[in-house]
Amino acid sequence: MRNVLLILAAVCITAMTAGCGHNAVHYGDGIGFDAGINPENWTASFTLRYGKILSTVTRDNVEIELTGNANANTQNGGEKTALTKVGTDGNLKIKIGRQINGAAVDLVKAGADADKVVSALSESVPPQKQ
Repeated sequence: MRNVLLILAAVCITAMTAGCGHNAVHYGDGIGFDAGINPENWTASFTLRYGKILSTVTRDNVEIELTGNANANTQNGGEKTALTKVGTDGNLKIKIGRQINGAAVDLVKAGADADKVVSALSESVPPQKQ
């Protein structure tokens, strides 16, 4: 059993440390609870939120635009009725431009012409739909 736990821990650590350079975007809307550790002073953090939250881990040449609004139309009084209206609306736009990988940087450092490397990368990638 101990060997199984050690192997499982090794696989988890390997998966966490061998990440790739892709862009990760997480968008949430509504009620959420987050727990974590504040790395500045190593204290626990707990957050209860209601609304929109956007978390991104992106490489270079990325543009992100998040717009949103919330409105509530209610009548006077404490009771909710059929006339109570609450709404949220939003828009998320992500534009990812050309991102150069480590292999291209190594080619340029080795003496390859940077323009030829970029043109070769552009030819190998099919055009993306907008």
